[in-house]
Amino acid sequence: MPLPRAPRHRAARAAPAAALAAVLLSATACGTAAAGPPAGTAPAEPARGHAAAGDLEVSGAWVPEPANPRVAVLYLEVDNASAEDALITDVSTDASPDADLCSTETTESGASRMRVVEEIPVAGGGATALVDGGYHIMLNDLSDPLEVGDAVEVVLTFDGGREAAFTAPVEPMAAGSAPTTDHGGHH
Repeated sequence: MPLPRAPRHRAARAAPAAALAAVLLSATACGTAAAGPPAGTAPAEPARGHAAAGDLEVSGAWVPEPANPRVAVLYLEVDNASAEDALITDVSTDASPDADLCSTETTESGASRMRVVEEIPVAGGGATALVDGGYHIMLNDLSDPLEVGDAVEVVLTFDGGREAAFTAPVEPMAAGSAPTTDHGGHH
């Protein structure tokens, strides 16, 4: 005697195939190209902070949920489409009255040491990733503890007065700080 689940199993397999056929039909119907979102609606925002300032593009900006409620770190990547080198010269946020550009360096003894820097270079035609163990931004004296789901408004200032404003989400520490794209180790 056949099992009563057999028809449901076939239906379950048919549903994805039917959905795929509907998508393909809608994409090719009447020979029209797929248009973006309907008029009057904004395109979906990237999951992590993103902004541009001329030839400089900030992407993947996020803040790991801090273990210490008074300080946090901001990670991101800056791509430079120009042939000219650029510098990140300042940062401000709504979460902290005191944000610093920082670098983690290894001492002669092999220990890691963080220090505040005046600027962070972004090579012409290259990219600089602000990640754990390298360049990063420290948010000091947080006015309120940051939790997963919060968002931090950030303005990065570059040499020449260019600015990029974006929102960096606060995510679980396990989300990782690796950049979303590979730029051949540019730093």
